[in-house]
Amino acid sequence: MITKKEIIDELISNCDEETQVEMRHEKYHIVNDDSWTIADLFIRQWLNNGWDGFGMENVRKMYEYLCANKTELIEYNLVSPHGRNNSGFPLWNDYEFEYDL
Repeated sequence: MITKKEIIDELISNCDEETQVEMRHEKYHIVNDDSWTIADLFIRQWLNNGWDGFGMENVRKMYEYLCANKTELIEYNLVSPHGRNNSGFPLWNDYEFEYDL
């Protein structure tokens, strides 16, 4: 089974240098009321924009990686149960964020 650290390290390695520094902060490693997790951010970027951006690279590949490791994301509290874009449009509910590519 993949570890929480392995997931976080993989996601961080697919960020630009500035974003890597920010994403090392523990507030991005567990669901909380202050910020999206690093996994949430990659999923939101893919579902909302469909390409790299906001310091994240290989977004499609990381989205596929996160979908493949969904059980672990939930177990490690690395993904929010519901996600919205900045305009409030729902992107996923009840952890259902996998969509055909």
